[in-house]
Amino acid sequence: MNLKFAGSVAAAAALALGAAACGSSPSSPSSSTKPLTIVTTGISPFTQNFNPFLPTSIGYEMHVTNLINQPLMVFNTQKPAQPPVPELATNYSWSPDGKTITITTRSGVKWSDGKPFSASDVAFTFNLIKNNSALDANWSIPPLQSASGSGDTATLTFTQPEVADTFFILQAPIVPQHVWQSVSNPATYTDSNPVGTGPFVLDHFSSTDFTLKVNPDYYGKSTLKVSEINIPSYSQNANLQTPCSDGTIDWCGIPIQGVQQQYLSKSKDNVIWSTSAPYYTANNVAGLWFNTTKAPLNDPAVRQAISYAINRQQLATDGESGEEPPITNTAGILPAYSSYLPSSLANTLNPAGDTAKAGEILTADGYLKVGDFWEKNGQKITFSIEVPTDYSDYYTDAQLLARQLQAAGIDASAKGDPGGNGPTTWTNDLNSGNFDAAIRWGAEGLTPYYTYDNWMDYSGVTGSTAGYDYGRFNDPAAQAALQAYAKASSPAALSAAINTLANIEATQVPVAPLMEGAAWAEFSTRNYTGWPSASNAYMDPGPNIPEILVVVQHLKPVS
Repeated sequence: MNLKFAGSVAAAAALALGAAACGSSPSSPSSSTKPLTIVTTGISPFTQNFNPFLPTSIGYEMHVTNLINQPLMVFNTQKPAQPPVPELATNYSWSPDGKTITITTRSGVKWSDGKPFSASDVAFTFNLIKNNSALDANWSIPPLQSASGSGDTATLTFTQPEVADTFFILQAPIVPQHVWQSVSNPATYTDSNPVGTGPFVLDHFSSTDFTLKVNPDYYGKSTLKVSEINIPSYSQNANLQTPCSDGTIDWCGIPIQGVQQQYLSKSKDNVIWSTSAPYYTANNVAGLWFNTTKAPLNDPAVRQAISYAINRQQLATDGESGEEPPITNTAGILPAYSSYLPSSLANTLNPAGDTAKAGEILTADGYLKVGDFWEKNGQKITFSIEVPTDYSDYYTDAQLLARQLQAAGIDASAKGDPGGNGPTTWTNDLNSGNFDAAIRWGAEGLTPYYTYDNWMDYSGVTGSTAGYDYGRFNDPAAQAALQAYAKASSPAALSAAINTLANIEATQVPVAPLMEGAAWAEFSTRNYTGWPSASNAYMDPGPNIPEILVVVQHLKPVS
């Protein structure tokens, strides 16, 4: 079976790759270079936990995981047809049945404690995830049957064809077997002083900041131009705007209200992906995730009615300053992937909302308007929308949504996390299913499949924990379509699977698509150059996992 097309051309049956693109100078970074300062979100205080598998570890929340624990390869979602950037792997190929991937690992690599890296570490990592389901909360690794490693060859066999999930498989962080094999409980292990193969190691840590210094055993040290990375703590995103705008922070990953006036006009050194609005590129779909196990949100008609009632234009304009345009199709497909959008689902969402359509759906579902609210069997449609107050734009969206839905006769409310630990609480609630509805970004990927896999793949739910499909949506037709995509051997088969998934999304609405999710990214050129841009889209621009690794490899100090 020809698997060339599955998961875009990046998942070709065999792929030979050269060295990762970095700087060209043979010298090591100078110790006098100003540290590169990066902030992706406001979190305070910091706790010294760098377990790459835990969504609440500070390494993961501040997006530095792959600077320490490298993945095998990194894909560029801005150019889906482009081969992935090799990190710990230089080549891979799939078996004809699409169940086994053979990976060639990079030679001459050492862990930061000086011990040699090998393919056995790769096999160990995947077996570790297989045997500890809680470790897959970040990475969407498909069900593994077995993993083995010998010399420079790692072999992973999955329970079903998984070529379409090459994107996820190759981006998992690899950990050292000689360290982790003695860890009694990997799901609670803090890994406070992590050992990795990446370009950086932990240097200093406190509750208010931490720094990373160059890994002396990093194989690409001679081409690395960044000598030190500083990650400061801020209590919330709103407090980040000034240090981002004045260049205190070199690379920000936050939404800025009125970016032209509040950021670009503050300094000639301040740059963004695009020179005109919207200034950010989209790499995912921001959505309202429903817990489909909780009444009344377990009713597809209720979810569909809620989606139609939403004024997405108001969210985009007032919540996101026009930087995340509204989604206008019930399939939840980004404009970049419009070739996959069924024509029957195009322009099916009024950006301003359609409360009349919502009312028609609820009436047909047996609801009656009693006073100001829709009721059925004496029960109102009541639910909360959970978002960390630290995520100021999303929390504004939640408040706007609650007011919109209240006006449409649906008793919704915004739920922040006043305890001061919002992102962690919110993440834990999504993973455990302890929520009604929540606003969250979606998955990056190379086709709409990655969005749908993130929203609908019930294999991501193990016991009470979800690594994806946080809404616990469990539909056999969706599972079959996801598997059909994984087995597809032609563009027509890929499109047919996505068509099915698009129609399931439109009618059952496990997630109400809201806006084109921006890759939030603001750069200062005062100290460093080499940032990605629309004209040089070598990688997604946000300081995110795993793209942050490739961007840092491209940066050069101005001095």
